Amino acid sequence: MPRKSKRNNDTNGKSSDEQWLKAWQAPEAMGAQKKQTLLNSINDRLDNKRRRKKQLFFIGLSAAAAILVAIFIKLPGSDSPEITNPWQEVASADSAKEIKLLDGSVVWLAPYSSVKVYTDFLNQRKTELLKGTVFFSVAKDAQHPFIIGVNRQQVTVLGTAFTIRRLDSVDLQLTVKEGKVALNNAGGHTLLTAGQQVVTAQSVTQQVLPVNPAAADWWLQQQIRLHNIPLEELLNRIETYYQVKLTHGAIDREYKVTLTWDLTISLQENLKVLNTLTGFNIH
Repeated sequence: MPRKSKRNNDTNGKSSDEQWLKAWQAPEAMGAQKKQTLLNSINDRLDNKRRRKKQLFFIGLSAAAAILVAIFIKLPGSDSPEITNPWQEVASADSAKEIKLLDGSVVWLAPYSSVKVYTDFLNQRKTELLKGTVFFSVAKDAQHPFIIGVNRQQVTVLGTAFTIRRLDSVDLQLTVKEGKVALNNAGGHTLLTAGQQVVTAQSVTQQVLPVNPAAADWWLQQQIRLHNIPLEELLNRIETYYQVKLTHGAIDREYKVTLTWDLTISLQENLKVLNTLTGFNIH
């Protein structure tokens, strides 16, 4: 059956309203059958309004469900892009640089050094030494070991202070100032304590040697007073900090020297003072 147009429906509704007005004003002039017809028409109009409200309600509910599906259900090809680089790199220039980590640990980078720190550091305390020399002062956290990766070797601690020097693409030097440090590599597991130093050769730990614990972080001060320090140890510290290879003629490596090393001036100026005191030609 053809559907009535909206215009016809509006016309019929208007006609019914007029008839109801007449019935209200003169009820005795309208017969019972006419009144029943008008009553049926008004009931039909009320039913139509109810059905229309239900239709709008279900349409709105369906739209809301569609939005929720779009938000919470992964559609094919809608996966979020994965983080391709979960590390943050930090580097120093021609002077030392201090980095404060979220767990309270502090890292000092010697000149021209760089490290990577894991983005979700509080859950996984992981770093990597990429270049140079770095001193770590690690906050204690028994639930989250502090791990440093160096040349496929691994240093693990819970809370301590130590320096790691990346010697090349394979080996490292580790000096412990306080606490205990575990070194794991191709040679196995080695535990070092305060005042010990070790180097690796082809990723294998060599002999553990005793050193002055101050050798780990002597360069963190602006001026260091060195008293009766063997020349060999001093040169090693200088080469480690500045990442240079010093040259010299014949020297007495056991010769002991007392001087103030000033980290606020250049390496060349400090070497002039050293050469004046020793009579050697170190450059």
